[in-house]
Amino acid sequence: MYSWKTIRTFCLVLLLLPVIHLVYLVSRDTLALLDASPEAWNHELEAYARADSNGPLPTNPIVVVGGRRVSLWTDLEGFLAPRPVLMRGLGDATVEDITHNYSRLVGYYRPDTVVLLPSNSEFHIRDNKSADDLVHAIQELFALDDAHGITRRIYIFTPVKTPLHPGDDTTIDRAAMLLEAWSAGQEKVTILDSNAILANGDGRPKPDYFRSDGINLSEEGYLRLSLLLQTAVERENQQAVSSLNQL
Repeated sequence: MYSWKTIRTFCLVLLLLPVIHLVYLVSRDTLALLDASPEAWNHELEAYARADSNGPLPTNPIVVVGGRRVSLWTDLEGFLAPRPVLMRGLGDATVEDITHNYSRLVGYYRPDTVVLLPSNSEFHIRDNKSADDLVHAIQELFALDDAHGITRRIYIFTPVKTPLHPGDDTTIDRAAMLLEAWSAGQEKVTILDSNAILANGDGRPKPDYFRSDGINLSEEGYLRLSLLLQTAVERENQQAVSSLNQL
C-alpha cells in the first residue's frame, strides 16, 4: 500500500508534466532562434520528413514557406482547394535558412507553385536586414528554385508591417518597391503586398489583425492573407485558361 505522501507526489508530477513539456519546447525554440546556423531548424525538418513517410506525396502541390507566420497559418488549404497545399513553416527562419534547406523544404515536393511569407526575424533577433539585403536574399532563393526548372509560379509576400515595430515601416516600404521593380522582369513571379488590407485608415497596422504580441497575425489577419492569395491564384488560373482557348 502506497503512502499518501507518495500518491500526492506522483499526482503532482503528472500535473506538472505538461508544464515541463511546454518549458522544454519554448527553451528549444528560443535556442534555435538565437542560433545563427541554418541547421537550427533540423528538428522541424525531421518532423516533416516523418510526416511525409506516412503516405504518398501530393502531385504538383502549392508549397508555402517561411517562419512562424506560416506555421500559424492554419486554414489556407480550404481557400485553395482542390489544389493540394503543404504548409512548411520553419521555426522563425529567415530567407537564407529556407535557401539553405531548399532541397528538403521545397525541392523534395516538386511543387507547381511556391509561396514565400517572410518572417519578422528578418529584421529582429535572428537578423537585422536592410531592404536591399532582404530583396537580395529573396532573389537568391528564386534563382535556386528557378534552376531546378520545376516551379511554374512563385508568389512572394512583401514583409508585413507590425504594431510592435513601427520603425520597420520605411524598410518594408522600400523592400516592397524593390520587389515590385524586380518582379516586372520575372514572368513567373507575383508580388503580394498585404499591408494595405491589414492597415487602419492612417496606414498603420490594425491591432485587431494581430495577436497580442503585436507581431504574429490573428485569425482575422490570416483571413485577409488567404483571400489575397486566393484571388491571385484564381486570376492566374483564369489567364492560363484564356491563353489556352486562344491557341
